[in-house]
Amino acid sequence: MKPILLELGPLQIHAYGFALAVSFLLGSLWVGRWGRRLGYPEDDLSRLFFWLLASALVGSRIYYAFQHPEDFEGDWLDVFRIWHGGLSQYGGVIGAVFATWMFVRSRAWRFREIADIAAPAIALGEAVTRLAGCFLAGCCHGVPTTLPWAVRYPEGSPAQDLWHGLAVHPSPLYLAAGNLLLFAILARLLRRLAGSGRLFALYLAGTAALRFAVDFSRYYLPSDWHRVLGLNLTHSQWLSLALLVLALVLWARPGPRFFAAGASSGEDRAPETASGEARSR
Repeated sequence: MKPILLELGPLQIHAYGFALAVSFLLGSLWVGRWGRRLGYPEDDLSRLFFWLLASALVGSRIYYAFQHPEDFEGDWLDVFRIWHGGLSQYGGVIGAVFATWMFVRSRAWRFREIADIAAPAIALGEAVTRLAGCFLAGCCHGVPTTLPWAVRYPEGSPAQDLWHGLAVHPSPLYLAAGNLLLFAILARLLRRLAGSGRLFALYLAGTAALRFAVDFSRYYLPSDWHRVLGLNLTHSQWLSLALLVLALVLWARPGPRFFAAGASSGEDRAPETASGEARSR
C-alpha cells in the first residue's frame, strides 16, 4: 500500500486525493465531450462540473462523518481533511445528483439527458478512486479469506492492525473491476439509450448490485449492520436496495432519446429546449 504517493519537502501527494483529482478530470472530459456534441454551451458545462465536484466531495464527506462520528472525536476539523480518506460513495452520488438537478433547472435543460451523459463518467471515476485511492490508501479492506487472490496489507495499515497479518479480500479491487465493466457497458449503450433516463437507471442498478454484493466481503463495524425484517445488512446494502427500486422506476418511465434521429445516419443533433428551439453551441 502507498497512501502517500510523493513527498516534496512539506508537500505530500496523497493517493486518495490524487485519485479524486484524476477521476474528476476524466469525468469532466467525458461530460464536456458529449455535452458539446449535443449543443450544450461549454462555459455552462464547466460551471456544472465545478458544482458537481464540490457537491460530491461535500456530500460524500458529510455522509461518511454521519456514519462514522467516532473517527472525528476530539478533532472535528479532520472532517475537512478529505485527503486522509473517509468518503462515502453514496453520499457523493446523492450530493452530485442534487447539485445537477438544481443546475439543470436553472438552465431549463433536461435532467435525463445530463444524467445519462454523466453515467459512464461516474462509473469510471468510481473505478479510478477505488483502485488508486482506496486500495493504495489501505481503506475499505475486506475480511479474512483463503482465496488465492487474497492480499496481505503491510505493517501499520488498518487491515494489518485488525487482522494481524491475515490475508483479506481486496474489496476495493472488486469495486474497481466492477465499475470498469459497468463503464464499458454504459459507454457502449450511450447512443441507444441516452436522453431516456434509462442509461442513468442502468448505472444506478449496476452500482447498487455491485455494492450490495461486494459489501459481503468488506469489513464493517458491528454498528454498521442493521437488522430489518429478519435481514441483517449493512447501511450501504439497504441503500443499494432503495437505489434498485429507483432504477426500476426510471427505467419504466423513459423520456425521448436524443440520438434517435441521427443514429442511422451517424449524425448527432442538438437537443431541444421546452420551447422547441435548438440550443446554441
